[in-house]
Amino acid sequence: MQFLNDSVKIRSRRLWPAILAAATYVVGGSLMTGCIIVDEDDDGHHRGDDPVFVDPGTENPPPQEIMEFSIDTDKVLESPAGEGIGLFVEYAAGGTWRLWTTCDTNYSNVGCKFDVLASVDTSSKIDVVEGSDLEGFDEITALDAGSVSMHAETASDYDVMTLLTTPGSILRVDILLDGEPASRFIYWVGDGILHEGAPTNPVDFKPTLP
Repeated sequence: MQFLNDSVKIRSRRLWPAILAAATYVVGGSLMTGCIIVDEDDDGHHRGDDPVFVDPGTENPPPQEIMEFSIDTDKVLESPAGEGIGLFVEYAAGGTWRLWTTCDTNYSNVGCKFDVLASVDTSSKIDVVEGSDLEGFDEITALDAGSVSMHAETASDYDVMTLLTTPGSILRVDILLDGEPASRFIYWVGDGILHEGAPTNPVDFKPTLP
């Protein structure tokens, strides 16, 4: 795996399971629409309601099967910095994945702490990792030949991670926002439609063309 800047580190993947254990559960029964802001949490962020339904007979919600969605090749997303919370996922022909973050800092006056784990299927690998617009405590960490993590503290700016992978690889994405599962803030284009939130965390993306 090749690293293109000093923000990329090598670390064992064993550090991640404890952080992301909760992310294997359902994080919402419905998808967030657009960048509509309806609620404010304890950190000052405005976020949509996202109830978790738990069987009263169990201490924890049952694991949800990881869902797979198609992602349209060569579709590019746009969102103004600081205007809303999001992790945006794009795929370009030839194996290039681009993941970038925004926050609602222009309204909340608070930054967003993202922790993102991206991994490819076992028949694929990540050849090149690059970060851009990273600063401060932002960091991309290569965990092994098929997985990387990004810690991004995003405010009125963007933080970007680009991966060059085996063409057509399936990308699995885990996301935490301020330490909580947050797949409802993932955006991508599939079947010509902008998808606004994923029903499972993690979630898999399969390109329409390699």
